Amino acid sequence: MKETQPKNGEQEKQVTVEEAFAQLSDIVEQMETPEVTLEDSMQLYRKGIALLAQCGDTLDRMEQEMITLTEEGEIPDGEA
Repeated sequence: MKETQPKNGEQEKQVTVEEAFAQLSDIVEQMETPEVTLEDSMQLYRKGIALLAQCGDTLDRMEQEMITLTEEGEIPDGEA
């Protein structure tokens, strides 16, 4: 199966959850301004959705790590 590449510079570098939330806050502020065009709103919306997905993935991964730590009482190999 061929992996699709993001279009038009949509590929974002991985950011911390805190950075993503700060960016999301900025996106909301921008979208609330009356000067923003429909096209800009859609671009901001797409970026926001991508950031939310990234945050969800990061939080899911951290939750799994916490479950592993709780069950085993130790850090998995290579995670220290």
